[in-house]
Amino acid sequence: MLDNTWFVEKSYFEKFAMAWKVRKKLHSEQSKFQKIEVLQTESVGKLLLLDGKTMVSEIDEFVYHEVMAHIPYMVARKCEKVLIIGGGDGGVVREFVKHKDIKQIDLVEIDERVIEVSKEFFPECTQGLDDPRVNILAEDGIAFIKSKTNEYDVIIIDSTDPEDFASGLFTSEFYKNVSNALTEEGIMMNQTENPFLDEWGVGKIYKNMRAQFPHVQSFTAPMLIYPGVFWTFGFSSKKYQGTQLNPDKIRHMQSLERSLKWYNTEWHKGAFALSNFHKKKIGL
Repeated sequence: MLDNTWFVEKSYFEKFAMAWKVRKKLHSEQSKFQKIEVLQTESVGKLLLLDGKTMVSEIDEFVYHEVMAHIPYMVARKCEKVLIIGGGDGGVVREFVKHKDIKQIDLVEIDERVIEVSKEFFPECTQGLDDPRVNILAEDGIAFIKSKTNEYDVIIIDSTDPEDFASGLFTSEFYKNVSNALTEEGIMMNQTENPFLDEWGVGKIYKNMRAQFPHVQSFTAPMLIYPGVFWTFGFSSKKYQGTQLNPDKIRHMQSLERSLKWYNTEWHKGAFALSNFHKKKIGL
């Protein structure tokens, strides 16, 4: 909600709130699927909202997008074909196109308007969408994945919170379909909410992932605009642990990471060391 010059986002059960001082509203529309807004804020630059919830800001988008792309890339022994479900802001695509050995990146975004609005207001995120390896598909990711078998080396679930049309992206059935769509050494990455404000049942999300993948791990990275800032991410793999970096990619990544804002291989190795609190929340 907008309250005078402040945007206030309340958590789902309205027990917690965060606020940003707003200079002006840059864009507002109701798409077929959701309300899309862009605010110019004092503290985080341009801020993208979907149905009144923070999605992307200029100040911290690089954290989410770099870890979602480079962690699975650095673990995968083969990463030629990538699928991203959601992610219409283009940030995860931008990171994957930095790797020349990737041959195909399919972006399945149900709401085309998110892509178009992001192109206008967040061009630094969408710059990778013009890469010839990228295919943009305006489809329902849940339906799309059902028809795929042994096709992708890495699948990224870049979703909003598990409500409305995104709720199906957190079920055991969906994760089974993702597993089927992955190759025999495939990796899935997803965002798994804030364990302190556990409104969605973080433990249940990880239980659903473990039902379909032999290796399921979690790590954290700070997301300034997301409720509580402390954000968790899931790493699910058919073969390799999240800390088993591909030695053949180290030299490439050490060169690339000089231009990155968050990710480096040293951070990657330590990210999967969890506190007792985190372990308990995800059922370990």
